[in-house]
Amino acid sequence: MQDSSSDYLLEVENLRAFHTSKTGLIRAVNGISFGVKEGESVGIFGESGAGKSSIALSILGIFNKVSRFYATASASEESERLWALHDKARKKGMTPEEMGEELPGVWGRVLFKGKDLLALKEKELRKVRGNEITYVPQGLAGSLNPYTEIDLQTAEALWAHDDDDILWEREVARRVLEVLDLVEIGDVDIRKSLKPGEFSLGEDQRILIAMALIMEPSLMIADEPTTAVDVGVQQRILDAIILAKERLGLSVLMISNDQGVMAETADRVGVMSAGKLMEFGDVHTILKSPGHPFTRAFIMSNPPMELMRTIREKGLRIRGIPGNPPDMANPPAGCPFNPRCEYAKEVCREQMPEYREVERGHWMLCHRYEELPEFIL
Repeated sequence: MQDSSSDYLLEVENLRAFHTSKTGLIRAVNGISFGVKEGESVGIFGESGAGKSSIALSILGIFNKVSRFYATASASEESERLWALHDKARKKGMTPEEMGEELPGVWGRVLFKGKDLLALKEKELRKVRGNEITYVPQGLAGSLNPYTEIDLQTAEALWAHDDDDILWEREVARRVLEVLDLVEIGDVDIRKSLKPGEFSLGEDQRILIAMALIMEPSLMIADEPTTAVDVGVQQRILDAIILAKERLGLSVLMISNDQGVMAETADRVGVMSAGKLMEFGDVHTILKSPGHPFTRAFIMSNPPMELMRTIREKGLRIRGIPGNPPDMANPPAGCPFNPRCEYAKEVCREQMPEYREVERGHWMLCHRYEELPEFIL
């Protein structure tokens, strides 16, 4: 998928992120690879439960902590056995394949500036997380402290990473004003001392973006930043991200199930279902000439307004994807989309497709891509 390692700020290679549950081992992310270049915005979109947020948590190094917390809460014998095997494999430097069993946790490689984040100790990872890689979480619940002024919350990351105790309060105050102004918080010099409840929902989301920008990171991961806001507010949030990307030379990993957000912000896009990347390529190709049957079905199930007229003119029909997403504890044999795919044949039901480059820069997980009818919006 990649031109050369030097072109990429972030490289994700054969990433797997599994967690335990009462129904079995959940394969949230199941062997995906992609890269993010310097100054580029890459989008990951697809249906809910596809594993998009698990990618973000894996890159940030917190997937295992979250998974183990819930595994402890469920406290099943099988869960304890699998996590004990996970620890044994890590201690011996062995992979799940070498252990002869699928294991929970994050496996594969996540290279950031050439360094494998999955191999770092927590102390080393903390120097990267929240500093060089920052995160805008999904939704606002619990993300902002309702009792603390926004200037103090925005400055927290600066103070937390000031290991050498070299920051001056005046310098921090200046930087806080700069990032809050960048995300267009009005009258910021007056309102910086207000608490989150005194701002609108859209302003609170932009404050979270400011908090992610305060360290001047190389990469920002934005996980569904426009969830539960109306179209006008959504546009202001996206404008803030685009402006920050342009002014700071920021790379962005944008996670969403909204193809309009992808069209607005992404240079390249990966389409995800059942823990797999089904298709990956430049945003124009993916949204205007989708190749994978899942991508086509997903776009047609909820097209953005600007595509509605084109769809009607072509005599196409807007419809939902038939059936239900697969059980991630018991995925179907073969292609994970085959039970819902109108083009599926026996090979699709029996064999997992090879993830291959069908055209330069355009990757596909499909046996029958070359046989499918042309589909252009």
